[in-house]
Amino acid sequence: MPVEIREADRPGDLGAVAALHGVLYAREFGMDATMEAHVALGMAELALARAAEGGAAPGRLWVAELDGRVVGATGLTRVADRPGWWQLRWVIADPAVRGQGLGHRLLDTALAEARERAAHGVLLWTIAGLGAAHHLYEQAGFRLTVSRPARKWGVETTEQAMELALA
Repeated sequence: MPVEIREADRPGDLGAVAALHGVLYAREFGMDATMEAHVALGMAELALARAAEGGAAPGRLWVAELDGRVVGATGLTRVADRPGWWQLRWVIADPAVRGQGLGHRLLDTALAEARERAAHGVLLWTIAGLGAAHHLYEQAGFRLTVSRPARKWGVETTEQAMELALA
């Protein structure tokens, strides 16, 4: 059964995406529950902004679904202090579906939305050590703009920003 990418507009979608982040980042990188809380907070802010504004102006969230189960996600939210710029967020794929091109499909979905909105560019925040994700971003044309040590989500890491100019 193929993985379907759809708008994350069903009850339970936000929780499923937050849980996927929490479980995978704990298992793969030893992160604590604050990772899941960080993801949940950002998605809650998006959902509440969409409800208040009555549409998708603040951004969008998509889930990848396989046989009724959320196995991946991506999102795109506006950047308040950089007009015309959007932030790529919540890119994740369950290990069971990795290596099948889902990461490319999720990234393409978000970047197509940015282009449709005539974005000047897209930025993202990530951490060092996510080899497959960084490769995906670099293939799409993102360039590293910030790299600094950080203590986040219960681990010592290197926080990184990447940007893709579109205009």
